[in-house]
Amino acid sequence: MFVFDKHMLITLCIGLIGAVVFQLLHIPMPWLLGAITAVLIVQLSTNVQLKWHHYFRNFGLIVAGYSIGYAFTPEAVQDIKLFLGSMILLNVLFIVLFFAVSLLVAKRTDIDFATALTCCVPGGMSQVVAFAEEQGDMDMAVITFFQILRVLLIVGFVPLMVAGAGSNSSLIEGTYSWSLVAILVVCGLAGWLAQKLKIPTGYMLGPVFLLMGINMAGIEVPKLPLSLLHIAQLMIGIYIGLLLKKEDLHLSKKHIFYAFVSAGIFIGAAYGLTFIMTSLYKLDFRTGFLSVVPGGLDQMGIIAASVHANVTIVTAFQLFRVLVVSVFLVPVVKMFVKKAKT
Repeated sequence: MFVFDKHMLITLCIGLIGAVVFQLLHIPMPWLLGAITAVLIVQLSTNVQLKWHHYFRNFGLIVAGYSIGYAFTPEAVQDIKLFLGSMILLNVLFIVLFFAVSLLVAKRTDIDFATALTCCVPGGMSQVVAFAEEQGDMDMAVITFFQILRVLLIVGFVPLMVAGAGSNSSLIEGTYSWSLVAILVVCGLAGWLAQKLKIPTGYMLGPVFLLMGINMAGIEVPKLPLSLLHIAQLMIGIYIGLLLKKEDLHLSKKHIFYAFVSAGIFIGAAYGLTFIMTSLYKLDFRTGFLSVVPGGLDQMGIIAASVHANVTIVTAFQLFRVLVVSVFLVPVVKMFVKKAKT
């Protein structure tokens, strides 16, 4: 049974303080980055017991899914067809890079190649960590640190890199109404159903698909109030900030160094490829970078909605990456792990 206790209240207050401080300092996406930073600092430097329920994260994902699905108009869906070739090519390039980075990590550290592959999968953090736990004999501390660090670096640096890039689009703004509440409840049910069907990031993709269907049917839905998107950022930001724990830092300096190196290579490659994307398709930088960078679908989706990138294109690219990771990369890693055991 869910109970909102004092530890959750303390965690919420810390996240809010971080958001307000970042807002005052005019740092991009303060409700996400401020919450992550404040919670992460307290988590790693004090003995204060922090706690956050997955219900709050799920609420944030539902709101993000609404915001993304709202942008999936029939015209936008037609435009996505133009990018199919690039989606395939980019994923092939990142698969090659993934194997190269895994080989580098395996050669430079005491990690075997199967574990290095698990550490370096570019996306699908929850799937990869769950898979590693199922094996029972893999170094969970190293794998978790590599995966979480990549997410933290991408979520931390990407908003700073895309802030102010490209042209500004109109703010997502609306008013609170009973019709909005009703649709959000239905979105919640869609998210729950998607999660039950084992769809990756179901609480976000359920509302996305629902809103897409409503848009295709020509039914008008309420715009999302900007303050609700801020609340969603706060909910998700606190959750991300709690991912990295003190015990995850008890690794060798070599492991920590190459965790930064592997994440840096992926981000750097995405940065370079973005210029090719923007020149080929005349995309603004923020849309191109958020589409290419190997972050999570949920994090990149909410960042795209917050910095007013083209969320339909960003979501399409990231969703395609999720499918590649789920259908191809994770099974390949499983195959290598199985061979390593025999």
